[in-house]
Amino acid sequence: MKIKMALISLCILMVALDAASNPRKPTEQDVRMIFNQGFGQSLLFFMPHKLPIEIERIHKSLEKKLDSWVELGLLTKSNTRFLAEKMMYGEPREVSVGGYKYDLNHQSQWVSEKGIFYGRPEMDTLFEVSPPSHIGSHFVCEVYLSWYVEDLPEWLDKVDLTIRKLRQLRRAKESRKRPFEKRLYLIYQANQWQLWKEKGEQSLFAR
Repeated sequence: MKIKMALISLCILMVALDAASNPRKPTEQDVRMIFNQGFGQSLLFFMPHKLPIEIERIHKSLEKKLDSWVELGLLTKSNTRFLAEKMMYGEPREVSVGGYKYDLNHQSQWVSEKGIFYGRPEMDTLFEVSPPSHIGSHFVCEVYLSWYVEDLPEWLDKVDLTIRKLRQLRRAKESRKRPFEKRLYLIYQANQWQLWKEKGEQSLFAR
């Protein structure tokens, strides 16, 4: 009888150790929490051009594009003079030219040092979670999900999103109906699932 009880206790212990050493797959609630911690609080920013920039008055096409952002109150424009390289007598020389200087308008609520705010990520649907795999001394898994951009600012309705360079903004605005899709890698550490940082920086945007 004692031997039988000992065997039962050993089996229970082995099952418990196996459960502890082989974590369950992350649930949808786990994945949503991990997504929110890793990306949900990260604001999304856009730069219409490398700023600050000085351009000559003769560059009318670029001036027109940048002026559209000035009209939205997102960029500033000021008169300036700067040195520009010109060909004179067959040789390149630096001469003083008149033009405009454009920069981010930090008086706008939508502007920060990172650029112009256009929303934040929100997880949409969890499609798939792979079974945990043992790599080294840890368990890892892959999750496949979709996400969209939340908290879109009002200025986005005033931009011509048919311009090819603004595709990033157009996709953000469409993402409620056409969500982005992404595969993320998780690792089981400290008795919980979390983003696998050793995998490298995991961006929501394809590179």
